Amino acid sequence: MNGLLDKVFRPLESVSSSGFMDFFTGFGGGSKTIVTPKRALTIPAFYNAVDQLSNDIAKLPKAVHIKEGDHRRKYIEHPLNYLISTQPNPMMTAFDFWKLVVVLVILKGNCYVMVNRSNSGVEESLVIQDNDDVKILRDEENNLLFYKIKKKIYASSDILHFKGFSLDGIEGIGVITWAAHNLGVNLDAQEYQRDIYSDRGLGYGVIESDKAIEVGNKKIISEGFTSKLNEKNKFKVPVLDEGLKYKPITITPAEAQFLETNKNSVVEIARWLNIAPHKIKDLSHGTYSNIEVQNIEHVQDSLIPWTYRIEQELDRKMFLHVGGQEENQYVKFNEKVLLRGDSRARAEYLTKMIYTGIMTRNEARALEDLDPIEGLDDPLTPVNMEMMSYLLDKNKKELEDE
Repeated sequence: MNGLLDKVFRPLESVSSSGFMDFFTGFGGGSKTIVTPKRALTIPAFYNAVDQLSNDIAKLPKAVHIKEGDHRRKYIEHPLNYLISTQPNPMMTAFDFWKLVVVLVILKGNCYVMVNRSNSGVEESLVIQDNDDVKILRDEENNLLFYKIKKKIYASSDILHFKGFSLDGIEGIGVITWAAHNLGVNLDAQEYQRDIYSDRGLGYGVIESDKAIEVGNKKIISEGFTSKLNEKNKFKVPVLDEGLKYKPITITPAEAQFLETNKNSVVEIARWLNIAPHKIKDLSHGTYSNIEVQNIEHVQDSLIPWTYRIEQELDRKMFLHVGGQEENQYVKFNEKVLLRGDSRARAEYLTKMIYTGIMTRNEARALEDLDPIEGLDDPLTPVNMEMMSYLLDKNKKELEDE
């Protein structure tokens, strides 16, 4: 059986083991620091960027919608709606689930979610799988993908595969693979900074003497002085013999600039993760007048690519596209909740939407989580914006009445 499967299914070669990635074997090696996801998260800016992106995606309202003619509405009766918006499985809330999805895609490049269905085909739960347990298989003859999880093979429709940056469109590559060298330098800077502070700047120095010292005595003096400085007590007061004096080697300007790496790394990490610097607490270029514009750019440039990626994966695997009703069903993440702005800007926006007839008053109330009021379901139309055909019919009727 294994021989037959080996002929039909070819394991998808991991990009990290391909010849292409041999070029990047030294990533992190330039700094002599091995960068892993957990180590990368010890860099404050990187941790905050991952936390910010995953939080923003996790807190977006998510719902199944259905298109009925020209009308669109939330399809809350669909079983998937509860799974993506409230509880995907008994172990997680929807917020925790989607946050973990984004974290795994950023750090490992892929997130695999098993879709558990009842015998009748109804979705019952969504369960995130361990990346190490999943192997992608390709059916070369039919150009199909399958997923092998713990010796069992699943069809592509049973596994939601969310991926990040990819070179083949099938398997994602974690950002750490590309940013390892840069993050390794930042980790080195943190280690160097910690050593400098722990030694209180006394890490390097020379002992000078007015007289020649024998080689053996040099070793005794050096070891004794070093032993004294390495003591755990708060005060370290070594005593030198007559004619000996200690001269510390101060930090060079280049080393002092290296200690600023943590500050400069905020912008670099923002580039790697495609997030605006002000979202990871770098307000050096943020002002009261432009912060709202920057928030809009954050939604458009950073979050919408994430929501599109997730929506399309859900749509193609959770709804049948064979000409039936499910062809008109789709998942929608509502990123507009992040663009509400302050209360004044929101009031002006809703007022314009209502007075121009784009939105009814009850639709505006729904956006503010208020209950509908009877009689507010009809759109308003400004009196000076009537349709020409309506005005002509109205004038014609008035003439006939006269």
